[in-house]
Amino acid sequence: MDRIDARKLLEEQFARSLALDKYKLIMYTVKTIDLSKDYGFQKTFNAFYRIRRNTEWRECFYGLFECAKKNHFSFEEVINKLYAETGNVEASFTSKMIATIDPDKPIWDQYVLHNLGLELKGKTSQERIKNAVVIYYRIENWFDNYLQTDEAYENIAEFDRWFPNYTWLSSVKKIDYLLWSKR
Repeated sequence: MDRIDARKLLEEQFARSLALDKYKLIMYTVKTIDLSKDYGFQKTFNAFYRIRRNTEWRECFYGLFECAKKNHFSFEEVINKLYAETGNVEASFTSKMIATIDPDKPIWDQYVLHNLGLELKGKTSQERIKNAVVIYYRIENWFDNYLQTDEAYENIAEFDRWFPNYTWLSSVKKIDYLLWSKR
């Protein structure tokens, strides 16, 4: 019988529970493929980020994703283009696209918003888009400020201690995982 390596087994188990293996696959392939045509990537991305939209929406999303990857679109550009193509205000999926292209950008999700005391408001789509852009910049600013704190350094070091095979993750992504886990 092979040696039982508790540290390695526990790291792998906890990494799987956070889907770090799926995130790694996404991040290692995103720059090398055509996102609009690679259905394997799309399936992995959809599962990881729980995208449950129809085929037409996904075609728009992944076409825009490939274009955004090549042209370095901002959050504001993507949310506006996605709205123009789908009619939906998609702040969360916009941020996931942006953060996949640039892992130093934060994710917008309900847990991040809750933990930072933020809420999307607006009666019209245009108000919601405008407010989403403001909120996303607030999230970015929070990360910029937080990452300069001793607490952030301690949390990143602890993340790296628990997940030594994932030290390559950006500091933003490590803190994002912690915020997502704080429910």
